[in-house]
Amino acid sequence: MNFRPASVSMVAGIPGSHKTRIVQNALINMRTPTLAFSTDSDQDTIASRLLAISQRVSTETTETWLRTEPEKCKQILSAYDFIRWEFKPDPSLDDIWLSAYAYHETEGRWPQQIVVDIASDVGHDTGDEWGSLRDLMRQSKVLARETEAHVLLVHHCADSSGTKKPCPRRSDIHGKVAAIPEVIVTCGVDASGGLYVAPVKNRHAKASADAEIRIPMTLDAATSYVGDFESQPHAYAGNGWSEGGW
Repeated sequence: MNFRPASVSMVAGIPGSHKTRIVQNALINMRTPTLAFSTDSDQDTIASRLLAISQRVSTETTETWLRTEPEKCKQILSAYDFIRWEFKPDPSLDDIWLSAYAYHETEGRWPQQIVVDIASDVGHDTGDEWGSLRDLMRQSKVLARETEAHVLLVHHCADSSGTKKPCPRRSDIHGKVAAIPEVIVTCGVDASGGLYVAPVKNRHAKASADAEIRIPMTLDAATSYVGDFESQPHAYAGNGWSEGGW
């Protein structure tokens, strides 16, 4: 699955389906200049996960590092300066546009990627959550076209007895907002804790709206690592700094 410039994509799942971990690992792997709106996770949570993924240690350990070794943490986190984070819990559409303009003003170019995690947290004044989501979809398309950035939205699926597990169907996505994104991937865990993703929409490749194409992923929740499936997932370094230091 490829994310394309000047287009909108979506990652969706029920609460607790590791959506943010999937996206965070993808951002690290892509190493693309990115403007990321993290409404669901605060600055310390994002920092501890970046440190954990980088050093292959648990987030419990990196949370301690943030308190006791701030300068060393800052040194490691500088490797991810290609991501500019915004942590307002309820940004408006105006906030997203203004942040994109500010990025252009300071960097002299648009970000190549804009991420909104979680889409339903984008503030709305009308009281109509679903109408506001549809507005976000339309504005995301305009934003992608004007900036030529890839816009990635992280969104919720219904968490009910009728929701398909582990990966929800396209019809399980909240708000019926599947028309605009070119690529939609749903995610979830099975009864044994295995992580799967499913392309439920892809204008340029194979997909199944009913999530019949399931792809296993490697998940190490302790270190927040998500990657291609491995029969022997990598181990993490316990409670100490990784071998070789900083």
